[in-house]
Amino acid sequence: MLESYVTPILMSYVNRYIKNLKPSDLQLSLWGGDVVLSKLELKLDVLEQELKLPFTFLSGHIHELRIHVPWTKLGSESVVITINTMECILKLKDGMQDDHESCGSNSTNRSTTENTKSSVKPRRIQQAAPTDPDLPPGYVQSLIRRVVNNVNIVINNLILKYVEDDIVLSVNITSAECYTVGELWDRAFMDISATDLVLRKVINFSDCTVCLDKRNASGKIEFYQDPLLYKCSFRTRLHFTYDNLNSKMPSVIKVCCSFSSS
Repeated sequence: MLESYVTPILMSYVNRYIKNLKPSDLQLSLWGGDVVLSKLELKLDVLEQELKLPFTFLSGHIHELRIHVPWTKLGSESVVITINTMECILKLKDGMQDDHESCGSNSTNRSTTENTKSSVKPRRIQQAAPTDPDLPPGYVQSLIRRVVNNVNIVINNLILKYVEDDIVLSVNITSAECYTVGELWDRAFMDISATDLVLRKVINFSDCTVCLDKRNASGKIEFYQDPLLYKCSFRTRLHFTYDNLNSKMPSVIKVCCSFSSS
């Protein structure tokens, strides 16, 4: 019963950012509790639209994507999304002002289309799902909210490269993780409530190395320079405040960052 509600939501998130997925294969794997996908391409236009950075994504690849869904403990354990090796190459947008205006128009069209798709599919599945007196609509909505609010994202080996003419700025992060925390900022399974419309998350970046190198005419780096930063770690605290339980986006976001170097 729960699978018919939760699976479409997880599928919509994955399908939103990944190219050429087969929904049937993904759905069957999710029902089994674990998904392993290899050699994936990211939807670059969606990343640009949502991140709203002054950069263009030239490429984006994921070596391996794993999704673990604890169906029997969905109300108390996090869905874990693990990405093993993710590499993106970016460059500064040409004519950022013009691109921003056209991108805004295209983004609106894409967003409208994608929102329509994601909203229609879950409704069809929910209507087809059998009625269960033990799972009233209020409970289902609450469960889905808890699942989404507690998704744990882990990225092992994140590689970001910025290229401009013969310059290559690379950022290599050994591990990055985003998870939900409690009031004391310790890892916890949390949810917002009518009396406490606050959600807290932590993002940890471990072993971050930043390099600035020069490439030759063929695009290869012959001599690597010493890193600008070597094995640094960052910890970001995110404090989200919502207007009500049905709010899709927080009304207030507070960010606090800390830095450490080995």
